[in-house]
Amino acid sequence: MPQNYDGWTREPVVYLPVVLGGVQIGCLWASTRHKAAGFLYLPEAIDREEYFYASTIWWERLGEAYRQGLPAREAILRWRGAPEDPRAGGIPADARERELPSLAALHEMVAPGVPAPEGPLIQDGKLPDGTPVDRSQGWGPLVSSPLPTYAPECDGPIRYVPVVLRDAVVGYVWASVTGEAAGYLPREAAGQDGQVAAGLWQLWLSRSFEEGASSLVALRRCKAMPEDRLSRVIGADAEERELPSLQALRELARQ
Repeated sequence: MPQNYDGWTREPVVYLPVVLGGVQIGCLWASTRHKAAGFLYLPEAIDREEYFYASTIWWERLGEAYRQGLPAREAILRWRGAPEDPRAGGIPADARERELPSLAALHEMVAPGVPAPEGPLIQDGKLPDGTPVDRSQGWGPLVSSPLPTYAPECDGPIRYVPVVLRDAVVGYVWASVTGEAAGYLPREAAGQDGQVAAGLWQLWLSRSFEEGASSLVALRRCKAMPEDRLSRVIGADAEERELPSLQALRELARQ
């Protein structure tokens, strides 16, 4: 079961400024309709060492609110006027709650001209065209269509990074050192958790492929993806490791 709000939405959001030492470092946002909320850094703060823990602390606070059953909007409003945390900052008591039509619009306001990440295919229980995933709400027959992507096999060395769920490895995203092949391998010991994670990593690899990026660039983009309850997470600081072949990684995945 999910332990926190979804980190993505395509529908309207409200947001509040997060301030640390008199400097705004980001925004706390929440969906007005769904169980989605998160913390968004301002570009000028994201690489500052003194703000390193802010995102983690706010995510933990949101998780606590989620487990208490609070609607996403209440989960951020409860922190307005609370004492400022020395690492995460706080929301001023007089901060005004503001609304935007989407999380993408908030990204555009915070970082004008920088493309907002698209996030997972399914958000708010719907596909990008608004089709509900719940078949009882009108989902039609499923049609399988393979994604355009990198070659699934290679002969030479590969680089890989682990995908983790609560400190346990559930799979591996890999790329050939030649930049032509890439994919995702579930770890057998992870069972269903490893299998479920496959879809979004394959989707993100496909998007990089369609943009003409090498598979090594795609691998590094995957490291930057935020945690998702389906795809799990790699982490921007994850170490890229190398093996002599894809077969060697398959053997690792069997352990």
